[in-house]
Amino acid sequence: MAVLLQHVTNVPTPITNGAAINVPQTPAGQGIALVRVSIPANAPVNTVELTATVGLQGLTGIPRVLFRILRDGREIYYAEQAVETNFENVNLTTLIAVDSNVAPGVHDYILSVEQIAAATNTARVIGPIVFSALATAP
Repeated sequence: MAVLLQHVTNVPTPITNGAAINVPQTPAGQGIALVRVSIPANAPVNTVELTATVGLQGLTGIPRVLFRILRDGREIYYAEQAVETNFENVNLTTLIAVDSNVAPGVHDYILSVEQIAAATNTARVIGPIVFSALATAP
């Protein structure tokens, strides 16, 4: 049975329209949430499961948004989501990433967004924004 090491949640906004963060053009990513996880020295074999839910709004065109998760400033995960502005211009995206065998110590995980489509396509993070980490050991 797995042992719970730590569970951390950051909720910058729990509702739609609780934020208005324009998604910048790549490579200028915008951090939208951070969770800090402490891995004890006696748990060198561990897993950190990261879950993020982000509400997006397409403003023009069909923007493609790149989500990145960074651990201590280094990218460990990325995924892309497109939002069709003229059809359903709001989208709720959920990401799940797993980081295995993280070194003992304190680690900052940052959820970042950037737009990778042409600059004429634009998007905004409107919320909700929820980012959580669940650290376990076997």
